[in-house]
Amino acid sequence: MSEALKNKGRTRNRLLALAVAVFTLSVTASAQRNTGRLSLGAGLLYRNGMDLTLAYEHETNYNNAWEFFANGYLQWKDCETCGHICPESFWRNYRTYGFGVAYKPCVVRGRNHYGNLRIGASGGSDTKRFLGGIHLGYEHNYVLRSGWVFFWQAKGDVMIKGADLLRAGVVLGVKLPVK
Repeated sequence: MSEALKNKGRTRNRLLALAVAVFTLSVTASAQRNTGRLSLGAGLLYRNGMDLTLAYEHETNYNNAWEFFANGYLQWKDCETCGHICPESFWRNYRTYGFGVAYKPCVVRGRNHYGNLRIGASGGSDTKRFLGGIHLGYEHNYVLRSGWVFFWQAKGDVMIKGADLLRAGVVLGVKLPVK
């Protein structure tokens, strides 16, 4: 084999390796930008409240995000007849649902974690009348393998025209990547 053919083959292999490297770097660099996640969180709130939130989160640059959510809230009390929490006093006491949006600017970044403020508003009902809500809190996210995210939230909700004006508590949840 002549020297010219060997040099031509080396040049072709180098160009191919360079193309593969550029493609690989561009794919990994954009893997966390403008992605979507489906999240489910559940938690306990002050005063005898339980919260369940299903949300779609659209992440923008630098871990900032917009969240579109549906929220259900249940408040229980002791039964008046038996003095304990029974199924009737748990499931049929005070329930609300709402739909809303929250902006989540990133305030803390680490290697496999980041933290966001959560500022939002919602509208819904307590099955009798309209409710409005203002949502403020902090959410910390831990990025796991395959793009899964485990998160906890310290949240505070101010409810307008609700039976409870202030709800505060902690929520735990998981986010699944969606393309």
